[in-house]
Amino acid sequence: MIKSFFISLLLACVVFSAPSFAGGQHDFSFKVSRGDAFYKFFYSAGLSGKLLTKLMTSDPRAQRLNNIYPGDKFEISLNDNHALKQIIFNPANDNPLFINYDGKRFSFEKSNIQPVGDVSFTVITINKSLNYDAKKAGVDAEVVKMMVDNFSWEIDFSRDLRKGDRFFLSWEGEKTPSAMIYISGRKTIALFSHKDSLGRKKYYSANGETLNDSFKFAPVKYNRISSGFSLRRYHPTLKTYRPHRGTDFAAPSGTPVYAPAKGLVKYVATLSGYGNVIYLKHGSEYVTVYAHLSKFAKGLKSGKRVKKGELIGYVGTTGMSTGPHLHYEIRINGVHKDAEKVKLSKKSIVPNAEMASFQKRAKQILTKLKIK
Repeated sequence: MIKSFFISLLLACVVFSAPSFAGGQHDFSFKVSRGDAFYKFFYSAGLSGKLLTKLMTSDPRAQRLNNIYPGDKFEISLNDNHALKQIIFNPANDNPLFINYDGKRFSFEKSNIQPVGDVSFTVITINKSLNYDAKKAGVDAEVVKMMVDNFSWEIDFSRDLRKGDRFFLSWEGEKTPSAMIYISGRKTIALFSHKDSLGRKKYYSANGETLNDSFKFAPVKYNRISSGFSLRRYHPTLKTYRPHRGTDFAAPSGTPVYAPAKGLVKYVATLSGYGNVIYLKHGSEYVTVYAHLSKFAKGLKSGKRVKKGELIGYVGTTGMSTGPHLHYEIRINGVHKDAEKVKLSKKSIVPNAEMASFQKRAKQILTKLKIK
């Protein structure tokens, strides 16, 4: 890449003679058009080819200047002696790169904030992990948790993230983002904030729906609840009192069991007590458990995503069970909850009367980021 750059630079010098200074001007602004190259802007500010060579060989990050696109911007500042002081490279879809020159050495610094009109963007580029790279980008832990809570309904942060994936956070003067956008080589997920009549902020996709799902009460068609949630229940097999942190739905063997909400298959296993068991993860907070199954749905395996109402297994009596039933558990942040009493996640939708303005704002943000 460096070799090709110097060849193009040599050809450019034949047809372009840089002036020794740029009049009395100290600050230059350039916007990239089709066919532009960085050296044109550099020479237009009255700077020399020798200094350009020094810049391009000073740091690997300087090679980013060879990859510019229409809409990118440059600001070049000179000191009172018309010597280079600073270059600000502001790509349309990335954070600005600040290049400072003290007369001897170049220093490089990438800003975490990218201003775009009345909206500013923080870009988190994944190199190690979301927590690490978000902290490096100056994003608070509270906002990172908010990102995980929302995106976990569609992204498995332990499996799906790849190096180079990016999160764009837009800001409009509040402590929490007005939009959160995930971009990878495989998918783009864009979420936009909206406040309800009580001023509570939630994040919605461009079609006005939250990513989280509404849960069905029971994952199986059952005859009766044979045993409810209890912290002290007499165990019919062990002949002793112990907690029963689930709900037992009595149903004939072979009765289909369905996912009560969309989720990720966390475990498919056979355990001594639970027998054939499935763990589903829903978002960042919820885990549901399905035990004593006779068999699993065909093709079900760890890491698979399932839709609400998708077949996952069949009622049985495997493990420590005295008869066919589904043992069903709900855990929120690792704590067992009573399925008959707990209030679970519900999908929210932007009201029809506010949908047009919501979608207009979402489109404006995507346009500024040049995301379709």
